[in-house]
Amino acid sequence: MFGYVRIDKNELKVRDYDTYSAYYCGICRELKEAFGIRGQITLGYDLVFLSVLLTGLYEPEDERHEGRCIVHPMQRHVSLTNAFTRYGAYMNVLLSFYKCLDDVKDDGSKKAAVLVRLLHKGAVTAGKAYPRQRRVIVKELKNLAELEKSGCTNIDEVAGCFGRLTAAMFVFRHDEWEKYLEKLGFFLGKFIYIADALCDLEEDRQKGRYNPFIQREKKQSSPDAGAINKPEAVENGTPITEEEKDNLLRMMAGECADAYEMLPIVKNKAILDNILYSGIFLYAKNKPLEKDKSKKQKK
Repeated sequence: MFGYVRIDKNELKVRDYDTYSAYYCGICRELKEAFGIRGQITLGYDLVFLSVLLTGLYEPEDERHEGRCIVHPMQRHVSLTNAFTRYGAYMNVLLSFYKCLDDVKDDGSKKAAVLVRLLHKGAVTAGKAYPRQRRVIVKELKNLAELEKSGCTNIDEVAGCFGRLTAAMFVFRHDEWEKYLEKLGFFLGKFIYIADALCDLEEDRQKGRYNPFIQREKKQSSPDAGAINKPEAVENGTPITEEEKDNLLRMMAGECADAYEMLPIVKNKAILDNILYSGIFLYAKNKPLEKDKSKKQKK
């Protein structure tokens, strides 16, 4: 969906990278088995992290597969599956469907409309399997859309919607680890929303789209009664600084780390440490550069 929760490949051992790749391929395999090729188009890094996290916490026995696929047609590769790669696949489809449905309602996106039709059957299946998660996803995306439509300037409030949505997916079952998984999911969801808003800041400014940081600038610079003849002031608010960006993201990540460290994880810990302590920051900073590079290549 967003793709911020991913590994820092340069800092990961080859063995751990191969394991991570095997789980990634495992979720792709689960998507195909449960939803067909339509399901595979939803595959993203964020839910791979969730599957690896839950696998590390609950330690189910992995099933090892070898084979070729459309992405790797010339060579056989390993994939690992278990109950949590299947769960990750279901969450991928469920979140993708309702996010696309929300995009259609918001701006009439044609691409999203096509995906809604393709994913509808799979989303019904996933929603029946996990009704609690479906209810929270629907509720929080609706709340988020309403806040964005109203021009909400409270960054914590809008990011909290995506935080609660993510928290619901992180809680697989109600047990002694629920509160830590919920906290980890909540702050990771806020991290993702904030990182995405910062990444899209200049593009949203140019296209006149909602962005909580732009709304904050406008609020700061709104003219008072004595400055009613200065409409340009609305465009001259104080932009968020690089230091503020870093502090905000580190604050969210720090809360994630506090919850994560309370979980008794041994399996896959090197992978999870790499993502939470390095990968999420690396991509949050580099994604805007990659988007800019991609635009230049298209031109």
